[in-house]
Amino acid sequence: MKIKRTGAAVQLSGMMIVTLITQFLSIYKSAIIASNFGVSVEMDAYHFANNLSTFFLTFVSAGITTVIIPAYVKKVDREAVDSFITIIFSVVGFLLLLVFLLRTQLVQILVDRDATFNSFVSEFMILTMWIQILPAILSVTTAYYQCINHFVIPKTVLMISNMGIIGGLLLYKSFTVQQYLVVLLLGAIFQFIVDVFIVVKLGFRFRPSLAFHNPELKNMLSVFLPTIFSTGIYKINTMVDALLSSNIGEGQLTILSYADNIVGMINTLVIGNLTIYVYPKIVEKIRESQEECQKSLWNYSLTFHAVVCLIVVGFVASGREFIGILYEHGKFTAKAADSVYLCMCIYVFGQQTNIVRDLIYRYFYTNNNTKSTVKNGLITSITNVLVSIILVKPLGVYGIVMGTVVAGVVSLVMIVLRMKNEYGFLNPMRQVIIEFCKTEVCTILVMVIVISIKHIVPTLNVFVSFFLFGIISVLTYLICMILLKSKIITYVRK
Repeated sequence: MKIKRTGAAVQLSGMMIVTLITQFLSIYKSAIIASNFGVSVEMDAYHFANNLSTFFLTFVSAGITTVIIPAYVKKVDREAVDSFITIIFSVVGFLLLLVFLLRTQLVQILVDRDATFNSFVSEFMILTMWIQILPAILSVTTAYYQCINHFVIPKTVLMISNMGIIGGLLLYKSFTVQQYLVVLLLGAIFQFIVDVFIVVKLGFRFRPSLAFHNPELKNMLSVFLPTIFSTGIYKINTMVDALLSSNIGEGQLTILSYADNIVGMINTLVIGNLTIYVYPKIVEKIRESQEECQKSLWNYSLTFHAVVCLIVVGFVASGREFIGILYEHGKFTAKAADSVYLCMCIYVFGQQTNIVRDLIYRYFYTNNNTKSTVKNGLITSITNVLVSIILVKPLGVYGIVMGTVVAGVVSLVMIVLRMKNEYGFLNPMRQVIIEFCKTEVCTILVMVIVISIKHIVPTLNVFVSFFLFGIISVLTYLICMILLKSKIITYVRK
């Protein structure tokens, strides 16, 4: 299962390049939607219907990957794996059917909006569900791809699907939300068919099965069930955010959703790719020793934290121009763009804690410990909801975003403490903490420097400003890391 160093570099580079293209296509798609619809009741309804549709499917995608990757790596009995997949998707399918049948009542209970909003949500629900169901099923094939070291294939298929969706949208001069959803569904169907065709050619097999008495199935379910609660807690937070933003005024949920789209690009491109790449390696390292596994974990954490912080300073420096270039057209106003930028600055700053926390979570999963992550997630979720509710009234949508970021910090601190209590720190931590602090100092210092320069320099063309301050932020960050003699520079050179 080990990959040669050259092969690993090619896989990671290819995965990052394809994902980068895919995410820019996704953002361009968002720009088309923003120009066509702006901030409207229809878009609020679409985003709300989408949140309801993904509520249960999010549990499946995260949980299946967490459980099936170790199963494939360890060559668990195929009947157990097939039974696990069959049971999980059968239960989720039943729950989605209930949501669809009760959609009108759910909207009336959850949101205090007018009849037009409620009608749009009910109308969009069936299409948003199918758009989310097909990629959720592909979480199984994605796990298989990762275990046979074909990281790039599923992302390439998704990229081509996004190209087709954008091409379909560009055929219209203007379009309704229903037409937009039909194009998205056609793209999801294409992705599903092509992905399954390729993965079967590479050896993937699945047969519906219900081997309830299989001991390996029971073990997989025992690991999976806590991940449901862990992921569910996160999804409940997302739903609470959607509910809060839906009730504070027209367009606020749409603004939050546009910010989520961009932070989703960062998560998928950086955090998602890096954790996908590292997780199988952490599973392999545990076979050597716990000490080696932790050493690898902290090296990856320091490097990936530094990468995310570079994105933080770059976005603070050029993010407003980036959002303006993408969204500030047609019906999307400058005021809405300002709101999305401020939300994004808060969101992006919080991603540096999320990358480290997610890697530590993988260490727990490698040790078949999902109970600790569930407990950690429960307290984090409560923190998120409470802080969001407290801050939403004085700060509006920004208070909701602040709740997410504060909860992320709490989550990281708690999972580190749990790791210390349950496994101990098997490597010297003083140097690790110092390296994290160096990166944090550079991040804050560079943001202050770039913002100060921006206030001094006269107003420039939006494209010139975007590239100029983006380059300044990157160069200043790297110089700062070198001056502080950060070991991250050494890791990257290696």
